[in-house]
Amino acid sequence: MELFLEVNDMGKTIVLITHDKEIASYADRFVTIQDGRILKEERIHD
Repeated sequence: MELFLEVNDMGKTIVLITHDKEIASYADRFVTIQDGRILKEERIHD
Protein backbone atom coordinates (compact mmCIF):
# COMPACT_ATOMS: atom_id res chain seq x y z
CA MET A 1 0.00 0.00 0.00
CA GLU A 2 2.90 2.34 0.66
CA LEU A 3 3.82 2.33 -3.04
CA PHE A 4 0.24 3.19 -4.05
CA LEU A 5 0.18 6.06 -1.57
CA GLU A 6 3.48 7.43 -2.88
CA VAL A 7 2.30 7.28 -6.50
CA ASN A 8 -0.99 8.92 -5.54
CA ASP A 9 0.88 11.70 -3.73
CA MET A 10 2.65 12.38 -7.05
CA GLY A 11 -0.75 13.27 -8.54
CA LYS A 12 -1.56 9.94 -10.16
CA THR A 13 -4.96 8.27 -9.87
CA ILE A 14 -5.00 4.71 -8.56
CA VAL A 15 -7.92 2.38 -9.30
CA LEU A 16 -7.91 -0.51 -6.85
CA ILE A 17 -10.58 -3.18 -6.70
CA THR A 18 -10.86 -5.06 -3.43
CA HIS A 19 -13.22 -6.76 -1.02
CA ASP A 20 -10.84 -6.05 1.87
CA LYS A 21 -12.25 -3.24 4.03
CA GLU A 22 -8.84 -2.50 5.58
CA ILE A 23 -7.31 -1.84 2.17
CA ALA A 24 -10.39 0.10 1.06
CA SER A 25 -9.99 2.39 4.07
CA TYR A 26 -7.05 4.08 2.29
CA ALA A 27 -9.36 5.36 -0.46
CA ASP A 28 -10.92 8.80 -0.68
CA ARG A 29 -13.66 7.57 -2.99
CA PHE A 30 -15.71 4.36 -2.95
CA VAL A 31 -17.80 2.97 -5.80
CA THR A 32 -19.96 -0.03 -4.91
CA ILE A 33 -20.71 -2.28 -7.87
CA GLN A 34 -23.03 -5.29 -7.96
CA ASP A 35 -23.77 -7.39 -11.03
CA GLY A 36 -21.95 -4.86 -13.22
CA ARG A 37 -24.03 -1.90 -12.04
CA ILE A 38 -23.00 1.01 -9.84
CA LEU A 39 -25.08 0.91 -6.67
CA LYS A 40 -23.45 3.72 -4.73
CA GLU A 41 -20.65 6.26 -4.96
CA GLU A 42 -19.15 7.89 -1.88
CA ARG A 43 -16.46 10.52 -1.50
CA ILE A 44 -14.52 10.67 1.75
CA HIS A 45 -13.40 14.17 2.80
CA ASP A 46 -10.66 14.86 5.30
